[in-house]
Amino acid sequence: MNHRYLLLLLGVCLSYLPIQAQNWRPFRPNGDVHAFRGASADTVLTLRLDSAAVSGSDSVYYFNRIMRPASSSTWKKSVNNQFGQQLRYNVATRTYALYWNGGPTPVLTLDKFLVLKPFVPVGTTWASIDTDVGRQTTLLSRGTMLLDGVTDSIVTFRVDNAQNVVLSKNYGLVSGPKDMILGFSTARMLTLARRPAPAARTYYNPLTLLDLQVGDELGYQQQPYSAGPFPCYTGMHLSRVLSRQVTADSLIYTFQQQSRTTYSSAPGCSGGSPVTTPVATVRLAASLRTGVWRGRGASFMTPLNADLLTYAYRASPFLNAFDVALPIVLTQPLGSCLPVPLRQRRLYRLSGTSSEFRSGLDALAWEQQVSQGAGVTGQNEHWLVYSRRTVNNTPVVCGSRADFATLLPTKAAQGLTPLQVYPNPATSTATLLLPAPARAATPVRLLDALGRVVRTQLLPVGQTTAALPLAGLAPGLYLVEVQMAGQLPQHIQLQYQP
Repeated sequence: MNHRYLLLLLGVCLSYLPIQAQNWRPFRPNGDVHAFRGASADTVLTLRLDSAAVSGSDSVYYFNRIMRPASSSTWKKSVNNQFGQQLRYNVATRTYALYWNGGPTPVLTLDKFLVLKPFVPVGTTWASIDTDVGRQTTLLSRGTMLLDGVTDSIVTFRVDNAQNVVLSKNYGLVSGPKDMILGFSTARMLTLARRPAPAARTYYNPLTLLDLQVGDELGYQQQPYSAGPFPCYTGMHLSRVLSRQVTADSLIYTFQQQSRTTYSSAPGCSGGSPVTTPVATVRLAASLRTGVWRGRGASFMTPLNADLLTYAYRASPFLNAFDVALPIVLTQPLGSCLPVPLRQRRLYRLSGTSSEFRSGLDALAWEQQVSQGAGVTGQNEHWLVYSRRTVNNTPVVCGSRADFATLLPTKAAQGLTPLQVYPNPATSTATLLLPAPARAATPVRLLDALGRVVRTQLLPVGQTTAALPLAGLAPGLYLVEVQMAGQLPQHIQLQYQP
């Protein structure tokens, strides 16, 4: 039976066990993300159980698979996460075990079992297994601990008088040896960074990663890889928030976007006049349940695979390539206005191997950085160099807008009087009022919260008002777009409440 179906089945079955057996589980089988601090206080490793099976009398839960650095330049796929391949639970003995799969060996086993018995009396001793060596494990003490601001009961286990493994009653493993290095006091220990939660309520929360208000701006510079000393062109891309909508399960933005590309006449380059694109409307949305992002026309602004947990990987659009997530870094980079916790890198399969990978070079050296607040701060050739965000009703500017001065001019810069629409909210029909009579037939479009055109009409020459029929539309927030002759599109929000 498929592991993922068994995960649901086991969850139902285990719900009938005595309530005590539901506590002290090291990891939650519901897909919650567990986060641990790594080698330094500002580095976090994330993982979760993502499938399940039954083996004899044991319930078996599998950790998500990852890539592991094999050397300074190569990576390999691994069935073991930070605490092994599996979490096992034996109902009869009420015993948990973290299992490290050592792989096939001709004689001796390289498998490891860290056995945890949270229900036995203090002082009880048993054996954990470190390859072919038994490691004495003892329930050392019971007590309480403050975990991410909440006090919870804990049990402490002692492994070979060298390591303390701590387990929380409600929040799982609090500390344990990285890579299941058992019985050594010098082994690196991972400690709980925050309480377990669904992915989109942790470091991968879309509401935290992209927190913009209407009128906020993001400016990106594009510098392509060049084999010569100078790039042959430079692009400047400015995006301004038109609308922001939060539903029960989604975060949805629409942006105005405009770009300017300048060309170099350096040796090897063709040169040319600067090119400015028309103003476009683009859409960016994220699931508040999974943390997955999707964009329409947003290209480099769309976080790719930003939901990947630490060292997890996913096939990229390139043949024999995978995108892998690096450890989360909580400190703000030097010289940056924003913390950049999420980073992804593209790895390419080495020729002649099936499981060994390496980062790309030159034009193939794809990387991504996702900040807290401004979303993507770097993706391949595009890097955020300017942002204006509203934080607690106060504009916060990072970088300079000077290089974007000719892009997306404001209404004040255009000398325009804003559009008006009334009543707003509207119950059946709204009236659009233009600041001046239409000099030519003027397209009027109604866009939904996803940026899709749902109604279109043409305003005749000389008209200053237009009726906007709304019957038949879903209640919610819409955007009225007016394209007056010789001007950039103007927008105004309209709430429909039948």
